[in-house]
Amino acid sequence: MFSPNATWTNRIGLLVATAAALLVLVDRSGFWPGTRPYATLLYGWVLLLSGFALLLGIANVLWVHLWRVVKGQEEWVLSLLLIGVLLAVLLLGLLAPSGTTSPIMEWVFDSVIAPSQATLFALTAFFLMAAAYQFLRLSHPGGVWILLGVFLTLLVQTPFTQANLPGILVDFVDWLLIWPVMAALRGALLGVGLAAVLTGFTLYLRHR
Repeated sequence: MFSPNATWTNRIGLLVATAAALLVLVDRSGFWPGTRPYATLLYGWVLLLSGFALLLGIANVLWVHLWRVVKGQEEWVLSLLLIGVLLAVLLLGLLAPSGTTSPIMEWVFDSVIAPSQATLFALTAFFLMAAAYQFLRLSHPGGVWILLGVFLTLLVQTPFTQANLPGILVDFVDWLLIWPVMAALRGALLGVGLAAVLTGFTLYLRHR
């Protein structure tokens, strides 16, 4: 389970991530109703950690690209464009009376963000296939199951193929995505967030 070179902080972080993933998985499965209060508490922590991580990521993006613009590094014009768009959307959301539900913000989402997400999703299929061809050989342990899961998910999530698939297959894949996959993903994300907090606290104490 642990690498021979793993430090005690990495091992604690892995244990925390595993415990959180198992707790959320048990709660989502409904086998033990007594876990619901603890899972709800973990969901609240996920929202808090996600909000903090988002703000920290935005600050990091601004700092990195401002540094590129100030130093005149290669493609600094693109960095300046990114900063301008980020600040423009941020100011629009803060100054608009309705906030994120204002017409201008809805236009930004419907006309810019949503098409960009659709484009990235369309390209994801090609990236996944290329990565599967390069790394997920059928002879590798678990490679068959991973390839089968990716293939089924792409078939069900693509409207063109979804309409021609049996309903029972579509319902089965949707159940997998909504229950076990989402539960494991939320638990893993929460565990990673808690492990990151623990690692940061450890580094802070070590460098005091």
